[in-house]
Amino acid sequence: MPESAENSVPRENRKGFALLIVMILIILLAVLVFAFKRDVTREVSISANVRDDLKASYLAQMGMVRGQVILRLDEHADYDSLNEPWAQPVSWDGETWGADEGSESSDTGSTPQPQIIITDEERKFNLLTLVRGNEVQRKKAADTLKRLIAICRREDDRLELDGGVKTVRRADDDSVNTDTLVRNLVKYLEERASEDSEDLEFTAKAGDEPDVRSMKKQTPWEMLTVGELLQVEGWSNDLIYGPVRRVDQAIERTDEDEEEGPQDWKDLTDEERFEKRRESIESVDQRSTDPNPLPIINYVTLYSVGFININTAPREVLLALDEKLTWDVVDQIITAREQERQDIVEADENGGTLPDEEEPTLDEEGQPVEEEDKASFRPQDIASYQAFVQRVNNQAQDENGETPTTIEGFTEETYNLIRPWLVVKSTVFEVEASATVGKVTRTFRAVYRRTPGAAAPAPDPNADPNAQPAEAATEEDALPPEPTMSLTLLFRDISVG
Repeated sequence: MPESAENSVPRENRKGFALLIVMILIILLAVLVFAFKRDVTREVSISANVRDDLKASYLAQMGMVRGQVILRLDEHADYDSLNEPWAQPVSWDGETWGADEGSESSDTGSTPQPQIIITDEERKFNLLTLVRGNEVQRKKAADTLKRLIAICRREDDRLELDGGVKTVRRADDDSVNTDTLVRNLVKYLEERASEDSEDLEFTAKAGDEPDVRSMKKQTPWEMLTVGELLQVEGWSNDLIYGPVRRVDQAIERTDEDEEEGPQDWKDLTDEERFEKRRESIESVDQRSTDPNPLPIINYVTLYSVGFININTAPREVLLALDEKLTWDVVDQIITAREQERQDIVEADENGGTLPDEEEPTLDEEGQPVEEEDKASFRPQDIASYQAFVQRVNNQAQDENGETPTTIEGFTEETYNLIRPWLVVKSTVFEVEASATVGKVTRTFRAVYRRTPGAAAPAPDPNADPNAQPAEAATEEDALPPEPTMSLTLLFRDISVG
């Protein structure tokens, strides 16, 4: 009798076949589990990113509100200087929406507090003055910009850089000269000022003749952002933003070293860009003696009225106002406007020891009284040549112990040339707030025009004199006084990194 097919297969082969099926099933199950875990991990990461994005957005918006409050609470209506609260580092002691407890998606350990920068636009040169005003004013603006470009390129002979070394143009340097840069920019602005779109055809109904019309560009400025300079022929990324030099790139690398960091501004993250802008504002004096080229974006604007605030303008902008201004004269102006410079001078004379801090003056309620800023320039200090010289020489004394009546290297003619540029009050400010939660960075940037608020309404002459006044609010529930300043939004930008 023949054997059955089942009996014809050896027992060992049947066991091996069953083991193979089990292994295949295990592999399939592992693949399914891995795919499920990958999907779950991706969904968790997406949810964490959405959560971090929302937290970062809230923090950045609150930073913007803090900056607006600081600007509106400014009590000094007649001047603005670097000694005021808006120009100081802004500390944060507020809501963080749980971000201070750490984010599950955070690998950088970045701080959850928003970072806030407030700067005035009157410290910069307004590019739009190149195409505004009469011919004489345009010529002065063009010459000022040429000097500013040369200073940022470290080509100006008046600069006193570390080691006395200036950056000179090499024979093979193919960068565009300053005259061509300014001429190309003026041409660009003039074309944008009268720019029309192509003729557009509008047809309401089939068979009707088309309505042909041209449309003006929808902005009051010839340029909307300084970044548009990249569209002007000759204006390069290095000239506008400067070469990005990271600390870890200053060390010589070998082939085994890790890959270098980003070299271009566009390759930086939003967080790195924010920190770079902060450093450019806070280290203004240190940068003035740096022999390396400086980014011109820190010294130009589109939103100011066109004047230069002598209390806040950096050394580079002051030097650019006139070719007769020397490094020493500008240094005396900067020294005169700095509140603590006299203490530093005394410390140098005493072997590096700062004088003891005086006890703060208290008001009737026991609160410290804010000391008057006696260093900043006021309107009367720039009203005439003699007043300006007296203000600059306020702390200086000659051999006889008297205040000098002149400034070496500075004449009344030079004063008359730069006086039309100078003001002591800023009207346009930029507020930038950035917050990083996890791997998400939100940055808000807004430009505001600040104007004095409306005066309190006059009493109604027709009011009933016998009317009983409303019950006065107690000290606990009384509202703070209305800020005296109002802000008008000119420009707003939001970026996500």
